[in-house]
Amino acid sequence: MTDRPDSFATSWMATLLLVDDRVENLHLLSRMLMRKGYQTHSVTDANQVVGFAQQLDPDLILLDVYMPELDGFEVCRRLKAEPETAGIPVIFISALDNVLDKVKAFASGGVDYITKPFQFAEVIARIENQLKLKRLQEQLEAQNARLQAEIRDRIQAEESLRQKEQYLRLILNNIPQQVFWKDTNLIFMGCNQNWADAAHLDSPLDVVGKTDYDMFGDTEIAERFREQDRRIIETNTPELHITAKKQKLDAEGRSVWLDINKLPIHNDQGEVIGILGVLEDITKRKLAEEALKAEKQKSEHLLLNILPKAIVDRLKQLESAIADRFDDTTVMFADIVGFTALSSQVSPIEVVNLLNQIFSVFDRLADKHGLEKIKTIGDAYMVAGGLPIPRGDSPEAVANMALDMLEAMADFQPAGDSPLEIRIGLNTGPVVAGVIGIKKFIYDLWGDTVNVASRMESTGLPGRIQVSEDTYLRLQHYFEFEERGLIPIKGKGTMKTYWLVGHRQS
Repeated sequence: MTDRPDSFATSWMATLLLVDDRVENLHLLSRMLMRKGYQTHSVTDANQVVGFAQQLDPDLILLDVYMPELDGFEVCRRLKAEPETAGIPVIFISALDNVLDKVKAFASGGVDYITKPFQFAEVIARIENQLKLKRLQEQLEAQNARLQAEIRDRIQAEESLRQKEQYLRLILNNIPQQVFWKDTNLIFMGCNQNWADAAHLDSPLDVVGKTDYDMFGDTEIAERFREQDRRIIETNTPELHITAKKQKLDAEGRSVWLDINKLPIHNDQGEVIGILGVLEDITKRKLAEEALKAEKQKSEHLLLNILPKAIVDRLKQLESAIADRFDDTTVMFADIVGFTALSSQVSPIEVVNLLNQIFSVFDRLADKHGLEKIKTIGDAYMVAGGLPIPRGDSPEAVANMALDMLEAMADFQPAGDSPLEIRIGLNTGPVVAGVIGIKKFIYDLWGDTVNVASRMESTGLPGRIQVSEDTYLRLQHYFEFEERGLIPIKGKGTMKTYWLVGHRQS
């Protein structure tokens, strides 16, 4: 299905391929895009997208995620697997806004992800951005192809002309690159206008007869360039596409990044008679790459604040659900006693601020002891040791954090008659840990070990750390305990528990 704009005159009309199993969505989007001057083609059958794209060769594809028989991720992967369609940018459009779907979209080859409902101005802006990038890439490839062809032509010409003619033919001031050449004594024999401008010379003739020592005030920098040039001449081996920051700033005091290519020059007998340098200003490309890297780091940091790094790495591999068994895990629950009473005495903002201060201290303690914070529920805090990376000393690490938490609570005593204390429970054993679901997922734990740890906390006393017998047996040689005795535990009958008092004196 093809739609053309009613009336739009432009020197370049972009062709867009719209893919959605709902015809009404295609009609709406097509009408809006036509008003902006785009030519649109629509496909409702996901299985026909690759073949249609190969025939049409669109400038960009807008692709729905969830369609019958074949989802958008698979369609995108198939497009990227075909040489004819691999270079077409794909923007996903979906009503789902979860991180996993976005990760899948980019992993399958998509360049952007738009969430429904969307503002049409945003869609246009994102489309224009990708089309500009595509045009710039095409221009860059064409420019590079022209440069390579010119270099090949110049080298062929050097093989049939005299030495002076060889150098003169290298002066092509109309190319955008900066070009210079030296003899085997590393003396400059000439340059083009662009190189002269970059070196702040009045004329290309001003460089003739000079050396790097004359061009650079820093002799160490000059010698480094000369060492590289000598290596190229002696080994008769070019050094291509070296990215480096220019020693001198531009006219506005900004750094300039160059793509540097140096290659030996030969005479008719194949002997090396000098060195040719071709430099290209890639500052804009470098800044774009750094901006992209910074955005990627921001996204990575956001994911790592939600999930453990090991789990994030697995989600990047498109694992839909993660569930692992850990046989030696220590789980701790902590609950703030008296917080409910305090909540009725102060404003909600003050309650949240105090809770944030307390849990921030707990978070730092978890990092200090190498433990994994699982979640907070109201005024309760849950942490575990021995996952997602197993460790043999998880009981000791969790016990040390529990003692530090008791000590830290002394700094959080609000004014009034209701002091804050925490009740802590520990248990050690096997658990299943992982990420399930498709929205607002977290790294969570399941199993009897978790339930017993929760009971250790709920049946404990304020200001005390109650541990199960399993945890006690692992810690009895390193910590001081008081036996509490048998207590009733919901769902378990009676269990022998202990109070963790402190470290055992050596």
